[in-house]
Amino acid sequence: MRLKSLTATFYYQFLSSLRSWQSIFFTIFLTPILLVVFGYAFNMNSDYIQFFLPGMIAATICSDALYAVGPVIKSYYHTGVIKYFKNYAPNITYLFFGFIATRLVFVISATTLLIALAYLLFGFRPSIQELGRYAIGSVLIFSIYSFIALSISFSGLKDNKDQNIISFYYLITIFLTDCFFQLSKANAFFEIIGYLFPMKYILRFMRGENTYLIHSLLWLLLTYTVFYVLIHSKQPDRSL
Repeated sequence: MRLKSLTATFYYQFLSSLRSWQSIFFTIFLTPILLVVFGYAFNMNSDYIQFFLPGMIAATICSDALYAVGPVIKSYYHTGVIKYFKNYAPNITYLFFGFIATRLVFVISATTLLIALAYLLFGFRPSIQELGRYAIGSVLIFSIYSFIALSISFSGLKDNKDQNIISFYYLITIFLTDCFFQLSKANAFFEIIGYLFPMKYILRFMRGENTYLIHSLLWLLLTYTVFYVLIHSKQPDRSL
């Protein structure tokens, strides 16, 4: 019964997501298109693609976690979906599982497409260890930035001000953490500020510095703790 409920909830969420072609394009296809454009525009070789690809993967997953998780879960509370599901047989956990599983299908599809294009067009041959770091890093980015998005969304901000904060936070994250270009080498200020963002640590891990996995896990613990304390300190306001 549980498996059937989980499958049905995931199927419903997945079909609902497929109705938004705009969302599918931005989540799955936009970043691969940018990879091809930047790759040929800057004549990237396999060595630079090895640096560039993790940044593209990270930017894609971070965007989905920030824009698709926090605001949507908040919308569930705002529209009464949470209250609705509490009165029916399927456990409310299934609702969240179906939603998260759906988002993971999209980000995994985008990541797979990015790696395939890097392999086919730019001669990048990732090792098993690199693919393992990409997988671990992807899970960490999705989890950490989902907790950040949820914390911002449930912080009590009204009039969709949380969306403005999320957008600004995403932009400075991409800009200051060496996602695409090594700005930290241009100025020591960028190097120092970049370490205020969890993305910096995860990217360094994904690019081969395994010791940064510990820092990334600490960021996961921190962001989860902040969200846990926030969500238990007050009841979500349906007027948000």
